[in-house]
Amino acid sequence: MKTKKIVMSLISGTLAAVMACGGAFAASVRTTTDVNMRAKPDNASAVLCILPKNAEAEKLGMEGNWYHLSYKDKDGYVYKKYIKDTEAAPATETKTVYTTADLNVRATPDKAGKKLGVLKKGTAVETTGLKNGWYTIKYNGKTGYISAKYTTETKPEAKPTTKTVYTTGDLHVRAKPTKNSEKLGVLKKGTAVETTGLKNGWYTIKYNGKTGYISAKYTTETKPETTKTVYTTGDLYVRAKPTKNSEKLGVLKKGTAVETTGMKDGWYKITYKGKTGYISGKYVTTTKPGTAETTIVYTTANLNVRDKATTEGKKLGVLKKGTAVETLGLKNGWYTIKYNGKTAYICAKYTTEVKPGTEKPTTPATKTVYTTSDLNVRAEPNKNAKKLGVLKKGTEVKTITLKNGWYSIAYNGKTGYISAKYTTDKR
Repeated sequence: MKTKKIVMSLISGTLAAVMACGGAFAASVRTTTDVNMRAKPDNASAVLCILPKNAEAEKLGMEGNWYHLSYKDKDGYVYKKYIKDTEAAPATETKTVYTTADLNVRATPDKAGKKLGVLKKGTAVETTGLKNGWYTIKYNGKTGYISAKYTTETKPEAKPTTKTVYTTGDLHVRAKPTKNSEKLGVLKKGTAVETTGLKNGWYTIKYNGKTGYISAKYTTETKPETTKTVYTTGDLYVRAKPTKNSEKLGVLKKGTAVETTGMKDGWYKITYKGKTGYISGKYVTTTKPGTAETTIVYTTANLNVRDKATTEGKKLGVLKKGTAVETLGLKNGWYTIKYNGKTAYICAKYTTEVKPGTEKPTTPATKTVYTTSDLNVRAEPNKNAKKLGVLKKGTEVKTITLKNGWYSIAYNGKTGYISAKYTTDKR
């Protein structure tokens, strides 16, 4: 009978232990520091082992302020001060994606959902889940959704920061950032250049589809003033202010090329010997001396000089019959001339190229030449005149006269002109 009681007692104790353990299977804890595990819930009890910080143990129960734990092959007690429960919801797996376009954030995972805001293209977004093609995100403290269709897991390359600089002189483009490197080309003074980086005094640029380098020493971030080159038509005073009674700073000789930075009230602003000066626009021209194709004509009657190439133009003066006039071009039956320092016009109808008192040959002397390239035939003897046609390279041409570098020829029943520069006497 005694034996039976002992067996029943053992069975009851085993069941109690199993029940206690069974209730603890789902619970686990962690140590917050290195701590002693004791045989009993008492600071004076024997130390079974030392549990290291962050050790995970199975919780079997509580006795007062002591946790009853199972750790590896030992059961013991640890004071609750050094234990942290780990029965928390599992951490959500996050993932970072990048928007491939400006992307709406929705309140629900569908395109009809209320719009909470917009993420700019290239924005990095931390997501907490993907379902039915929509990522869950946090947006302004709320749960939001974005379409996965417009995202990528690949981080976009950072766009290089660009800056525009201007060359302060003609500047070599190099293949490498060193002054002894191969020259790829030259940028003219004042050229605007977009750079993508500066290192060791050299800007990186794109040049003819290649990567090139220019010295930052010869650039500026300040856009230069627009300049214009004019030429003096006579010896011309440089004034300290834009008025004819202002102090004289010096004199520019006739034909001097001058770089100006603006014109106001008839005066050009220039730099003269390191100072700001002004010259009268009345005595300058934009045509480089010696480059204009001029023709001398003679008036066949007293001829009005007009300010415009029309009979309605204001009369600036009168040229006497037989006056020799240097013209700068012919357009729509009017010659352009210089008159009293101004541009003016005379009617070509009342002029001739034959000097009065000389005989005009009844039959012009002809000469045969051959074109050295495909050559335009012009209506007048200048390169800007109307094009009448084209002569193929090697064409034999009978010319009538040669004047100021242009041959006159008969072309399709009309008088035309070809540049002698592109002809030869030899076949």
